[in-house]
Amino acid sequence: MTIQVTDSFNQLKIVSGNIVQYYKYATVKSLSPVSDSKGDFAVIINFIVDDKNNPLILKMKDVSNQGTWVNNATGANAAIETISDWMHTDNPSTEVQVTGWTAPLGQKPMATSIPVVISSDQSDIDVILKGPIGIKPVAESVPVTIASDEGAIPVSGSVSATIAGPLGQAAEAASVSVVIASDQTGAIRTPGIERVTNAANVAAGAYSVSFANVHASANSTVKTVILKPGETITFDAGAVNNTLGAIAYVATGSELLIIKIT
Repeated sequence: MTIQVTDSFNQLKIVSGNIVQYYKYATVKSLSPVSDSKGDFAVIINFIVDDKNNPLILKMKDVSNQGTWVNNATGANAAIETISDWMHTDNPSTEVQVTGWTAPLGQKPMATSIPVVISSDQSDIDVILKGPIGIKPVAESVPVTIASDEGAIPVSGSVSATIAGPLGQAAEAASVSVVIASDQTGAIRTPGIERVTNAANVAAGAYSVSFANVHASANSTVKTVILKPGETITFDAGAVNNTLGAIAYVATGSELLIIKIT
């Protein structure tokens, strides 16, 4: 009588006429090819628990639904390979037993993960990063620690960086070191000059402002300080990109020459 052998729901299914049998792969101990004196080949399936020492015998000449399971050594080996593939790839277990503890496979929080120690002489391990590479929020990023004795790391192409935290002047320990290129070009500033005979303010935001009292005899005032005829005063913001606040002046009845850089 012919039989049909298939993989069904992670079990070995054998149909012989109107009789259907299922065998769990987890109970299988070994698969072996054999032949008899007539030259017929079969696969013997031994089980882990078999008190009667009664293995399952699949005769290649009886199998009707597996084209490669022909009645010779090649066919028997093909049957063993196929059944072995079924045992390992069809709906594999999603659990792993480690010292009596069962845990789901895959990335998990620390509390439900299995610690793994990589040997000190481990060769390089390929790592596949899932998802797009680039700047991401902390929750979506892969933390990277650079060794304290790491030398210069070569970088090709352009590199963009996002600085976390408030920008501005800070103490050395909280600052990011910056090296300005030797061929860095300077920023272009706009000079301005005007003569005034009224009271007003130089608006905040200038990098430098100079006042000169060019009247023949009358005083002017700058920030409530008298500027006599012929006197000049300059305000400079100093460090790169620093700017001045508003500066009040009074030139009523006098004349001021104001030069500013914005």
